[in-house]
Amino acid sequence: MRTMATTRSRRSQMWIGTALVAAVAFGVLLGSSFAPTSEAAAQPTVNFSGGTGIVLNVVDPSKTADFERVMRAFGESLVGSSDAQRKQMGEGLKLYRAAEAGPNNYVLYYMFADPAVSGGNYAVAQVLADEYMGGPPGNGDEVRAIYEAYSGALQGGGQQTINLDLVIEF
Repeated sequence: MRTMATTRSRRSQMWIGTALVAAVAFGVLLGSSFAPTSEAAAQPTVNFSGGTGIVLNVVDPSKTADFERVMRAFGESLVGSSDAQRKQMGEGLKLYRAAEAGPNNYVLYYMFADPAVSGGNYAVAQVLADEYMGGPPGNGDEVRAIYEAYSGALQGGGQQTINLDLVIEF
């Protein structure tokens, strides 16, 4: 025999369950509306709006050799590019490794673009894909290996892009 309290309890559980299902469905719909709608929107971009740009890379200490290999390939791709804008981007790049360990003993690398090239896409994966894919067959495998080394090395949030404008020159 059901009591009135048991019936109320089941009704409230049913309403809570219905509300949770509705909230999840709403979240899925809302999330899918913000998903990239085209291939161009899904492409990575690292642009600078200031005169100088910095990209902070947080790297796993056991993967510094992989990261530096990828960055060497990135720099060589820019400097050796047939694209004038990319060549200019490569000429203004410098990579520094912090002497002090970062949070959780991660290694911090600072990539300076000085001067930053307005409209230039400094996304490492994109530049390497564009430059390597035009080469001999099998370069797709090389790009994938480089990207895996790159993404495997980044830790703790990966990258942070910083735009700088000169205020005072001494």
